Amino acid sequence: MPRGSAAAAGGAAGAAAAAPWALRPALAVTSRLRLGGALAVLIAVLLVPGGIAAGSYAQAVGGQLSFAAQERAGVVVLRPALTALAADVRGDRVDLAPLQAQVAAHPELHLADELRAVSAALGAADAGSPAGRAAVADALVALVTETGNGSKLILDPDLDSFYVMDAEVVQLPRALAAAAAAAVPPSGAADAQVAARAVLAGTVAGAGGSLVSDAATAARSTSAAGLAERLTPLRTAGAAAAQVATATTAASGPQLQQAVRVLADDAVVTGGLAPLDALLATRERHLSSARDLRLGLTALSLLLAVWIAGAVRWRTGRDARAAVGAAAALAGGDLSEQPAPHGRDELASIVRSVDGARRTLVEQQRALRASATELERQQRTHYRDQRLAEQQARDRAQQVVDETSAVVLTELEGVVAQVGDVTQAASGIDDSVREVDEVARAVVAQAEHADELIRTLGESLHRVGSIAGLITGVADQTKMLALNATIEAVRAGAAGRGFAVVADEVKQLAATTASSTEEITSTVSALERDAQALSDAVAATGGCVKAVDAANTSLSGVAGEQGRLVDDLRRSLADAMERVRAMGALGESLERRSSARVPVADPGTLVVRGQGHPVRLLDISEGGARCLLPDGVHLAGDEPVELECALLDRTLRVRALAVRASADGEVGLRFAGHGADEAALISAYVADFLSPVA
Repeated sequence: MPRGSAAAAGGAAGAAAAAPWALRPALAVTSRLRLGGALAVLIAVLLVPGGIAAGSYAQAVGGQLSFAAQERAGVVVLRPALTALAADVRGDRVDLAPLQAQVAAHPELHLADELRAVSAALGAADAGSPAGRAAVADALVALVTETGNGSKLILDPDLDSFYVMDAEVVQLPRALAAAAAAAVPPSGAADAQVAARAVLAGTVAGAGGSLVSDAATAARSTSAAGLAERLTPLRTAGAAAAQVATATTAASGPQLQQAVRVLADDAVVTGGLAPLDALLATRERHLSSARDLRLGLTALSLLLAVWIAGAVRWRTGRDARAAVGAAAALAGGDLSEQPAPHGRDELASIVRSVDGARRTLVEQQRALRASATELERQQRTHYRDQRLAEQQARDRAQQVVDETSAVVLTELEGVVAQVGDVTQAASGIDDSVREVDEVARAVVAQAEHADELIRTLGESLHRVGSIAGLITGVADQTKMLALNATIEAVRAGAAGRGFAVVADEVKQLAATTASSTEEITSTVSALERDAQALSDAVAATGGCVKAVDAANTSLSGVAGEQGRLVDDLRRSLADAMERVRAMGALGESLERRSSARVPVADPGTLVVRGQGHPVRLLDISEGGARCLLPDGVHLAGDEPVELECALLDRTLRVRALAVRASADGEVGLRFAGHGADEAALISAYVADFLSPVA
């Protein structure tokens, strides 16, 4: 059996073997990942515990550094506290300002209550007395003790710094407080005073012995050079405490006062704080250096592991990509030679096998290409014959349309001429009606004017009648005057004869006037009746003329309506003639008939309402395309879409409108808004398809 076949058989057998049960959970996870992803998971699984351990170590060391920093904060507060305690024990003025500033600067130590107690003791009325100073000393000792607790100095883990802390935080404040109590004058019985002094002396002596012991133990337990010499103030304080104890027992006031001033000296009291702070600072430096060194080595190891793992992952990923690329190229129809890894592992064997299959397919493709070339030549020949037949059919159809259009246009033009005659006749009728209407309106105006004059005449005759009545009344009164004058003339006798003649003449004149007035009244009445008859005749004439005017108005409306109907007919004829003329360009308005259509063998993608659908292209031209839609996809008229297909080894993306669709899924597209590059690509494809095949 050939080596390749044997390797393939062995690989198949290995692949067919069942996985060990212990590996099945891990295989269930890694089988979902690519090779590079699986390697990345493996690297992460190996590196994460180291990272977690390094983080835990850094957190632990950080806690220790924070512990040391808090202890150093306590040392900073201890200095002004012990200084104030020493001043109080010596009997000097106590300055709390430095202590207050440090307590405010370190609120994490929670010393506010103790500081208020110290301030209260100093503010007491007897603060300057020995008893008051002893109370102030007790308050300061309580503050020092709380400082040791709050700053965790009391829990210091190193022997050297622990014993120095014990001397400064516990023993020295206890000795100073006992010394302050020893300065208080005793009271009570002599035996009680002796016992009290003995207790105080024992306390001071014990504190002094502890100070000396703490200094010696710290010097033995440390690796710091020169610590024993730097703790000399503690030994001095121990010796001074012993002297204070002796003076207290002997009740020697001057000796006690001198020993107390030595014990409460600022240099002695705070002499151990500088070595304590130096030990804490050294511990901080050692912790920080060890942390940095270990974390640096850990980071370097992690970086080295990542570097090596990255190299392995890159090499494996490259070989896997080469194998996958060769297989994918073969599956995708790419038969060009692919880069192959140079190695003897399974990936290289896979690539070599794929390359053998590629060479076999290349030979088969050459044979298929020759057949495809012949098929394409036949297809192009058939397409050219089909286009020639279509062109002849379109030309014949266009000829028939042109002939029919010419006949219809001739008939319509005759109708248009007749419509013109009707329009002219209607215009003449309208002009005649307009003239009659104007004459009728003039007659009506004259009749109305005559009626107005007759009314005026009637009013004048009525006024004349009124004046005639007035004259009749005057004549009647004149008759009465003539009668009275006659009677008076008869009474006068001969003297009144002449007056009787005048009265008689006046009477005759009055009778004549009355007769004339009656004739005038009769004449005026006759004139009024005639004027009324004339007014009625004029009114009747005006009514007749108005009826004629209304008839003319109606006739004018009919003529206008006839003109509008004729205009509508003329527009309809014009539209019909325009449509008939447009039939002459029918061939140019058909979708994509103005450019050549050629078949497209490759499938395409049609994006409808934001979703892509695979379609089979039927043909394409510079103006549009035809394709078959998949089942379930429907397009509305003029719905915007986007077509994507491959032409001449390039991708065409063009927007289009769905101009028509059939029940069998075929849809026609009209390109809309494509650029010059897309148009050039389509033109090149059409030209390439129509060119003769070599």
